[in-house]
Parts: sequence; structure tokens; C-alpha cells
Amino acid sequence: MTHQVFANVAGVIIFISVIIAVSACIDITNQQGEPEESSIKINASQAIEIVKQDPVAVEYMSENFNRPDLRGNKTVLVQGFETNNSALQEDETYWKVEMMERNCACSGIKSLYVVESYVSPYTGEIANLTTGEVLESNYETETCISTACH
Repeated sequence: MTHQVFANVAGVIIFISVIIAVSACIDITNQQGEPEESSIKINASQAIEIVKQDPVAVEYMSENFNRPDLRGNKTVLVQGFETNNSALQEDETYWKVEMMERNCACSGIKSLYVVESYVSPYTGEIANLTTGEVLESNYETETCISTACH
């Protein structure tokens, strides 16, 4: 009976130690530059809307985005970004917003009209915005509107 009580107490002590260790790891991660949820003021949907209202994006999309059924958006938080082979604000966190539309519903690898932008999740300011036409193969399978191209 004494051994069973000792085993139960040891189990509880180990469980509490694991909880303390995990809590410490989470706290250290937040101190090492990871954005805390409460500090992010702009969510993914708002970042997309900010890009959609940018004059360059508005003009490009009005000229090239004609098929809403072939359109897709992808938004993800990233740490820094590169432009013209040089890092820009590499320690900052941004929403990477990709808005794209396939130019036809044909099978195979086709071109995409793309608006790509980096938006501050804290201020909503656009740090970089590019537009262009690229092959679907330049994007991951989950980014493509149709996975028939991969």
C-alpha cells in the first residue's frame, strides 16, 4: 500500500513538472520575437481587404481578374520577406497576401494573374506589393486554384 501511495505522489510530481516545463517553453518562445495573438490588430481577412483597396492592385485586378470562379486567395503570417534579392525588414512579421486568378479553366499548367503583398499585422500598412503573370508551377499545390496542374 505504501508503494502505491509513493507511486501516485511521484506521478503527480512528474505531471506538475511537465506542465511547468511546457509553460516555460511557451513563455520563452513568446520572448524570442514570435508575435503574440493579442498584439496582432489586423487579421487575414482585413489584410486581403487592405490589398484589394490599394490603387495598384485595383488597377491590375480590374484589367486581369475577370473570372471569379477561377480566383483564389492565400494569406499566411511570415517572418520578413525578400524583394530584389535583398531582405526587407527580416525581423518583422507580415501577412503575406496572395490573390490570384487562373486565366482559363483548361487542364494542365497555365498562367496565373497574381497580386502579392506584405501587410503589417500591427498597422495594416502595405510594405510591398507586386503584380504579374506567372505559371501555376511557381506556386505550391495548395495555392493553385486547381490541383489538376500538379
